[in-house]
Amino acid sequence: MAQFSEQLADLSERTRCADGGVLNMHVAIFVTVVAIVVGFAAPTCANDRPSDPFGNQTIELNKETPLVEMWESLRDQVLLDKAHFHSCIESNNQSNDTDCAAVSTLMKIVEEARQNQGKALLGHLNRSVNLLINAAPGHLTGPLEVITVRDGDCKSHSIAKYAAARAAGFSADHVRLVTVHDRRHNFDHMVATVYYNEEWLILDNLTNLLVRDTDKTDYAPMVVLDYKGVRRYHSAFWMFD
Repeated sequence: MAQFSEQLADLSERTRCADGGVLNMHVAIFVTVVAIVVGFAAPTCANDRPSDPFGNQTIELNKETPLVEMWESLRDQVLLDKAHFHSCIESNNQSNDTDCAAVSTLMKIVEEARQNQGKALLGHLNRSVNLLINAAPGHLTGPLEVITVRDGDCKSHSIAKYAAARAAGFSADHVRLVTVHDRRHNFDHMVATVYYNEEWLILDNLTNLLVRDTDKTDYAPMVVLDYKGVRRYHSAFWMFD
């Protein structure tokens, strides 16, 4: 996967126009969509899958739990979003479909971020989504809807960052959403987390700075969500009493 990502990055670099260094967005979008499709199809092997963020053990939630049902529906929306990516490419992004405009916005963010590497790439994604989405009441929804509306709360920011990190080439096993309780300010919150260089980094709409999960001691983890499902932390059993 790393070699494939490097090849995509090289191809993206060759799409710059000679007369002004302007990125050919059609080719760039195609390259990034290929990365998304490959990423969804090929999670890392079991031995490469890290444990959940924040270092606490988790247990799978019952299938009948409302949050599980909501997340399963959202995962279906993510798959539909991938279909929209193909549709936009086939129409050369000339469709009036608002989803295609959202695809272009997401791809622009990802391509700009891919000019960096590692933590700098993730920092760019975090900052760009924070600037893109205005603070407003929100709910769990698909990333293209979030980008189209450009209003939302921590959940909206997190799902957009989840999609952006996947589009940037991070494995499905290395990107997760985590709901936490902010003990310092006494409220519940959601963040995206990405595993890089053997540590989990938090992408948070409350700051443009990346913070390691081990350093964010005021966040008590409650639930983690990823392509495998929804799991609760043992330390958060009281949530479900």
